[in-house]
Amino acid sequence: MYTKQEESITVRHVRLEEDLPKLESIEKFSFTHPYSRSLLKTLATLDIGEFLVAVVNGEVVGYISSILETKGLASIASIAVHPSYRRKKIAKRLLAELIQILRRRGVFEVRLEVRKSNLPAQNLYKSFGFKCVCTLQKYYEDGEDAIVMYLSLKNNKHGSSTI
Repeated sequence: MYTKQEESITVRHVRLEEDLPKLESIEKFSFTHPYSRSLLKTLATLDIGEFLVAVVNGEVVGYISSILETKGLASIASIAVHPSYRRKKIAKRLLAELIQILRRRGVFEVRLEVRKSNLPAQNLYKSFGFKCVCTLQKYYEDGEDAIVMYLSLKNNKHGSSTI
């Protein structure tokens, strides 16, 4: 059941030229080392990926992108929500929509890396059934470790139901 707040969130596929300036802004507010315009554009135009945006009152406020690595395996490349819209279940909604799309595309396993210090993100992923499988030492530019997490979409409730 959606709350009134959640009902105002629309998730759709990226519209590159229209959404790119806002995506750049979200990147700059969200990350110490934001993706460049060209990398965002590449992720948004990949035939072997998905790129979704969250819209609230006509404004793009977050996004999630993925890449199909091999048959049956996708990696989440990035997820970000503008700081003004955090804690409003937008990331949860983006992740739920992406998982449904990936399942329809025949993906049965999803992989991601997350900063060891980013406990809110790790908790979000765990709520979907992601499991921590290993640590990548000094993965990020600043030397922080990454936690590698996997989700099996086989018999996973989030892969087939609406959140």
